[in-house]
Amino acid sequence: MQNDNTIDDSIIDVSGNREIPIDFGNIASVPDSQSNTYDPDSWKIGQKYTRKLSLSEAQTKMLDKMSFSGNVFNEIEYCKVQILKQFIRAVEYLFEHCIPVNKSYSTVVDELSEIIVCLRYNYRKDSLNYNYTYESVQTEIFNHILKLCENNVRDVYGIKRKINTDFNYNHPDILHQYNRKVVSKLQAFLTENQHQILDADYKTNIILNENNTNRWKTKFDEIKEDYSNPLAFEREIFRLTEVNIKNPSADAIFFEASKFVAEHDKTCALKLYIHYLDKDLNSPKFDQRQLNKTVQKSLFSTKEQLSDFEKILSEFITDRNLDNAIEKANLLYAPKRKRITIDPEAIKNIQALDSETAGILGQILNEEESEDSVNAEEVSNQQEVTITIPQIQESHSSKYLDELNLSAIQKEILDLFEKQSFNILQADFEEFIKTKGLFMGSTIDSINESCYETLDDILVEEEDEYFIINTNYYKKLLNND
Repeated sequence: MQNDNTIDDSIIDVSGNREIPIDFGNIASVPDSQSNTYDPDSWKIGQKYTRKLSLSEAQTKMLDKMSFSGNVFNEIEYCKVQILKQFIRAVEYLFEHCIPVNKSYSTVVDELSEIIVCLRYNYRKDSLNYNYTYESVQTEIFNHILKLCENNVRDVYGIKRKINTDFNYNHPDILHQYNRKVVSKLQAFLTENQHQILDADYKTNIILNENNTNRWKTKFDEIKEDYSNPLAFEREIFRLTEVNIKNPSADAIFFEASKFVAEHDKTCALKLYIHYLDKDLNSPKFDQRQLNKTVQKSLFSTKEQLSDFEKILSEFITDRNLDNAIEKANLLYAPKRKRITIDPEAIKNIQALDSETAGILGQILNEEESEDSVNAEEVSNQQEVTITIPQIQESHSSKYLDELNLSAIQKEILDLFEKQSFNILQADFEEFIKTKGLFMGSTIDSINESCYETLDDILVEEEDEYFIINTNYYKKLLNND
């Protein structure tokens, strides 16, 4: 049998090219996919933000031991960065300006850690339990400072809801020392250094306003205080609504703006009210809020003006042409001039009248002018002025499951929770319930009882000073037909 490697002499190579061996490269240089191993420290705060915050090695090590008490606010990346920056500034301040009484400790945190370990655990120094507990206590102190810094950032960003900052150790001596050496010093520092916290950017403001539906009121108060002219006011209101685009209460911004500016500029007030109506029409529930009588009387001095504005609103609701409605509102107060034709012959005849006839004519003209004046003031002297907005036929089908058998007030309360992003201050809710002539506790219980069979859990829960609803539970109550 012929060897496979034997060259056949009968085959003549006429290509003129010499054999070129195939280069398989250096097999050893092929990257091994297994070499890209998972870094178990990548989730740690220090490791994650070392470059972003330009942390020192000591700061990275300190943050690696810490953790956030996860919540909606500090899960926003921009907010988390501001909290960490303020925390680093606060710790640097403590280390530099809060000198420990016992000079053997390098920082006041070291001194407090020793005090807590001795008073709370009574471990022998340098024992295994002591060393482990000492580091654990240090981390708890830093985590508590982090919470103080988070509330500081929340305050700057207009978030009224604060996280719990109770210290883990309630021993009287520990609390006294801790409050005296750390908390009191930091409270002053954080207040004085709030200006170092950067303003929330556009994207962050949208998220914050979505989760805190009344946050816009703080900025709105500032806009009112800085009022100078209607154009600037209108521009600021639109900027405010832009960052409240996901806020279910955004229509209230235009409504309150319309009420405020009515005493300064009528046309601006009408335009903002039309914008309110536009937002309201696009909301799940059409509220049709009316401007109060005082505001309406200041806006319309004649019945004709009121009628014209009602017509504008009626047409807008029908065609939803916002630009057209705004344009008509701009012209509402424009003077309507009548064409006067002068008859020369009539003038000659009048001039020919004797003085007695002219006097009688003058009296008649004066009476007509007086009558016109009375008509002009007719609306302002009326007891009631109401803008008539055409009613929109709403579907009678309930948005909630029929088997829940919810009462009208229970549905209204659930709608209120939805509009408030599913968290309401207990004080605000109690005030709302009182207006309905009900008791807060029994009302909450009745809602939970009605929904328990569907959810197999309670719907409305207490959390600190708030009543909250789990959004996933709420979705289960909706009629998806």
